[in-house]
Amino acid sequence: MSEHAVVTPEAASASPRRKRRWLRALGWTALGLVSLAALLYAFGGMWVRTPEMRAAYDAMVARGEQPKLPARIVVPIPGCVCHSDDPVLQAQHARRRIRECSSCH
Repeated sequence: MSEHAVVTPEAASASPRRKRRWLRALGWTALGLVSLAALLYAFGGMWVRTPEMRAAYDAMVARGEQPKLPARIVVPIPGCVCHSDDPVLQAQHARRRIRECSSCH
């Protein structure tokens, strides 16, 4: 008697189901990455370089030398830093978002 592999309907449909599940997972992953990139582009911004710079700006505001900047939602992105030594410029740049950086650079 010859031995033939018997293919059941469940085994035949398992491969396309597995492929669809894999493609669906890949699609959700891509959508998540694109959404994260769009969110960082919309709300991502610079770190204030040092706490001393933030304290220096706060002291200038307290003395009345600089106006207080209004609060704004900015998600700090690691590595995105204002390299100026001016506390006022750093405070202004800390409120900027990535999409607004092209006005300076």
